[in-house]
Amino acid sequence: MVTPDAPTPTMVPDRLDGFDAVVVGAGPGGAAAAYRLAVLGRRVLLIDRREFPRDKCCGDGLTRSAVRLLAEMGVLDELTGAQRVGGVRIRMRGRGGRDFHYEDPDGTGYGMVVPRLELDAVLCRRAVRAGAVLWTGARATRLLGGAAGVHGVQVEYEGRRFALRTPAVVAADGASSRLAHQAGLRSPDREWTGFAARGYFTQVADLDELLEIHLPLADVTDRRVLPSYGWVFPIGDGTANVGVGLFDPTHRENVRLLYERFVAELATTDHRFRAARPSGPMTGAPLRLDFDPSRCGVPGLLLVGDAAGLVSPFTGEGISFALESGLLAADRIDTALRRAGAGPVDPAPYARQLAARQSGYFETGRYSVRRYMLAWRVLDATFDDDRPLFALCRRLALFPDGARAGVLLDPLPQPAPELARDLRRDLLAVGELLAGCVREDWPMFVRLAGVDEDLSTLSLRPAVLLLVAAAVGGREHPLRHALAAAVDLGLLAGLAVDSAREEERSTGPRPTPWGNRFAVLVADFLLARAYEFAAQGGGPVVAEFAEALTVACEGRALELRDDPSSGGAGGAVLAGRAAIAFELPCRLGGRLGGARVPVVNALAAYGREVGAAYALGEQLRELAGASRWGGSAQPGVVARDDPRVAGLLGLVAEHAQRAREALLVVPAGPARELLARLATPGLPGPVDPDSRVMSVT
Repeated sequence: MVTPDAPTPTMVPDRLDGFDAVVVGAGPGGAAAAYRLAVLGRRVLLIDRREFPRDKCCGDGLTRSAVRLLAEMGVLDELTGAQRVGGVRIRMRGRGGRDFHYEDPDGTGYGMVVPRLELDAVLCRRAVRAGAVLWTGARATRLLGGAAGVHGVQVEYEGRRFALRTPAVVAADGASSRLAHQAGLRSPDREWTGFAARGYFTQVADLDELLEIHLPLADVTDRRVLPSYGWVFPIGDGTANVGVGLFDPTHRENVRLLYERFVAELATTDHRFRAARPSGPMTGAPLRLDFDPSRCGVPGLLLVGDAAGLVSPFTGEGISFALESGLLAADRIDTALRRAGAGPVDPAPYARQLAARQSGYFETGRYSVRRYMLAWRVLDATFDDDRPLFALCRRLALFPDGARAGVLLDPLPQPAPELARDLRRDLLAVGELLAGCVREDWPMFVRLAGVDEDLSTLSLRPAVLLLVAAAVGGREHPLRHALAAAVDLGLLAGLAVDSAREEERSTGPRPTPWGNRFAVLVADFLLARAYEFAAQGGGPVVAEFAEALTVACEGRALELRDDPSSGGAGGAVLAGRAAIAFELPCRLGGRLGGARVPVVNALAAYGREVGAAYALGEQLRELAGASRWGGSAQPGVVARDDPRVAGLLGLVAEHAQRAREALLVVPAGPARELLARLATPGLPGPVDPDSRVMSVT
């Protein structure tokens, strides 16, 4: 491993009363905050109680999101010896493994493994180069302030004590954050804490370029599953970071034993570790898994990274969340100082940003053991099942960094600028409604409603169709957000229904049908929420929803007697069910937007044809083994002379052509242009006319 040069601490400056912010803790979150503040022209002090370079207990894994943030900070070139990784391998106890690969359309689809000894020193140096003042060997002893908020922090440095008054203190002091406790932002309840242990091993053979997670581990009796995980991360040259995480406080004292058993199991069952040797001692650190947007700050104090509880409840990953929260906190501080002057910075906008970006994923950890065990039972029961609900849940829980936020169907072409602006505004409002109704009960679905700044993760989903259809008429109806949320929930409920499966008969003990139970519960719950939103539109809208549901249920009943994958009647029924799911939002959107009756009817016809085209396209993907629900990042292959393939391609083209013809009645403009671009699902990849096979994306 590389031992980097230490960042140079700064001498005590003459002025101690002019800092715009004091950042306590120089790990990734604190260094990112100090860097961004300095780049924005703010006078910032970064302190850490340790000297650099210093080691820290961590898995050292950097997800793709973390790598992109490091690239934005301009430090990737300094991480010269870093090991690249192409995704995550999940090894589910008793179920084998699954690989999740990053998509790599632009060369940025990779993660890294960088020991904290190197990473933290590099980040600190970057903050100092940007203009931050750095004190190492400094300790924050207490916050300054009272009921009105925090207005500074007391720091001990080089044998002296300084009362540093500042409008913003950033607490990046880790899972055991003293500042968070002093501000009343942390509960002493051990239910919300965990512990991790790790060590380095050399002479490990045949390590793949993947972050490997083992879920879950068992207790000493090997009979009771613990809310826990193990990991094996490649560092390069046959070296691996090996560790375990446990967030059941009643077993916290057994973390060392859990680690030793995990290592022993690797040595006896995994050929890669037959000659492995430990390199240095095992180290441990606490984990916080209690992210709560309402407890991310008080006036004058913002928590970032581990101090805010931003740690994955399934994999222990936290560096990307630390970097992101540090940068967001810095932006919030700069904005507040430009608008309000020198008063304590209000953390509420920062907390709202974190909630919008992270809620849904972290709630599983906030109620650690109970949430984890429910989620694990569902994941365990459906680990080999690629039906839509289970595939979505698996990716959202185990590989959120590799899942496009908001993706239910195909990625959406970039809209015209004026339409993109309105879409983003409306989808943010729809996302808030969706998040509010599922956050407490099924939090992992919150991320499906996400939309980013430039709409690069925007996808074709019913809410988008409704909003684009509404833009045809040009009227901004007050109910458009509620009804857009309703049609999205209806699609999710349909995916849940499609995920219930016939239980296998067995002569032995009947297995617990966690997957089916989960699918039925989720479907009922989402439909109930959808009707709540639809009811805001009054009786006619509810009647349309009921009619659509009736068609969908009749189609599902017919499917049970005819396999849709056969391309026969069942395939046509499946296309019809999808058609109603697309027709309804197009019709409602046109009416809400004030379009004329012929235009509304044309939009409904368009939705019906596009829905059928996309459903048939999904059948083709399934034939090629490239279903979007399975999470495959690679194109599938089908035989060109397969009659089923030819039939499906012909039907897709036929429905797409009808959709385009329906748009001839719709007035020209950005909305019609986008709908026209959506009319043909992108199915075949590059075609070699001399080849007997064809790739399907």
